Amino acid sequence: MPENDKVRSKKAGSKEQATADQQGNRPTTEPEAVEPTEEEEKPVDPEALQQELEKQREQSQYHLEQWKRTAANLENYRKRVEKERAELHKSGQAALIAQLLPLLDDFERAFQALPFALGSFTWTEGLALIDRKLSTILQQQGLKEIDALGKPFDPGQHQALLEEETTTYPDGHVIAVLQKGYMLHDRVLRPAIVKIARNQQSSETSSNAERAAAESAETEDESSPDPAEQQ
Repeated sequence: MPENDKVRSKKAGSKEQATADQQGNRPTTEPEAVEPTEEEEKPVDPEALQQELEKQREQSQYHLEQWKRTAANLENYRKRVEKERAELHKSGQAALIAQLLPLLDDFERAFQALPFALGSFTWTEGLALIDRKLSTILQQQGLKEIDALGKPFDPGQHQALLEEETTTYPDGHVIAVLQKGYMLHDRVLRPAIVKIARNQQSSETSSNAERAAAESAETEDESSPDPAEQQ
């Protein structure tokens, strides 16, 4: 290739390169920013706002009442469940303790019939210790013996089996406990079987009163005119 052609090609290439560089350095034009259009302001209606405020206030009051009612129902339910659980526990406890009462009766009868000579034996003391431990455990669970001897007869706590004429005790008072009664907390678990005193004087007075009432009735019947005679 001739040298003149090489020189011409180099010049042409340098011109093209210069033109490209100038086009690359030329600043680009940015698009013009479009200004947002302002919306037209709507007129405010005070009555509509007041109605909406009243509506929201009524809804809030309604939800508040519903919340209070739900909270009260939940509290009542919690109390009812706790009460039922306590009653169930007491009923189960009462059923178990009621089955152990005959065991206490057997211990008491056994020690009452025990000969005096056997009272110092080791096995006798062991049985007495078992009896005391059992009584202590039941007392810790709320068991309490009914104090009946010398007290006025109470049908809610006593069951009268016998009556005896005596002047040692007032009329209608308990003179002997045939079987101990027990209470569990504030409920009668088993009434005491007792013997009641009947004073002879009070018995005679009641008998005389009954006899006088009968005689008075007979006298009235005799003094009343016969309807057939009146005719």
